Formats: sequence, structure tokens, C-alpha cells
Amino acid sequence: MAKFEVSGFADVEKQLLQRTERAAIAVPLMLEAGAKVLVEAHKSEIEMTFSSDRSTGALAESIKSSGVEGGELGKYIEVSPTGKDKKGVSNATKGFVLQYGRSNMPARPWMTAANAKAEGDVNAAMRREWEAANA
Repeated sequence: MAKFEVSGFADVEKQLLQRTERAAIAVPLMLEAGAKVLVEAHKSEIEMTFSSDRSTGALAESIKSSGVEGGELGKYIEVSPTGKDKKGVSNATKGFVLQYGRSNMPARPWMTAANAKAEGDVNAAMRREWEAANA
């Protein structure tokens, strides 16, 4: 009869658990670093795209990131316009309408442009956090 022995698995298990612990620490830091870059990119794109006399800058100033959310299966941060204007209109609604337009107004996709421009910088910021946590 054949005999099967495994040795050294305890070391592999220990290394995997250490990676899991490092990831649990690094992921929130990575998300926060990426969100910080994306918030600035959204603000910059709004200011550049909507620079008329009608623009008050309130939409750009309303761009915020949420805290780290999610459970054990996944974490995320939302970056979006927050709050309301003096008339009670949600800044998120204004941002949505400007992004996608409406029947009497063409779309001006500021968020799509900001996300595309910032993609590399967001990934670089997140990578720096990962490498710092795993050094």
C-alpha cells in the first residue's frame, strides 16, 4: 500500500495567515490612498469642465469619499458629491444630470473623464500602500 506524507505544511499555513493579516491592514490604507487621489481628480475635472460664471464651485467642494465600507468578502470606498444646495437640491443629483444630461441638456461626462485621467495615479497610490505594508 502506498504511503503519503506531507511535511512543511505548517510553515506554508503560517505564511498564508501572515499574508492575510497584512492584507487586512493594507487594504483599507490602499482604498483611502486611492480615494484621496480620485477626490482631487473629480474636483479638478469639475472645475475645468464647468468654469462659467454660473458655476459656484459648490459641486466640486461637495466631492467626498466615504469611509471604508464592506465586510470580510470585500471592502470599498465611494467617491461622490455629497450634501445639498441652498434650495435643497442634492449635489449628487446635480452631478448625475451633468454627467448624463437630460432631454434638454447634453451630457457633459465629467466623472468618466476624471476616472479615466486618474486611473494610473489611483493605482500607483494604492500600490505604494500595498508595498509599504508588505515591506
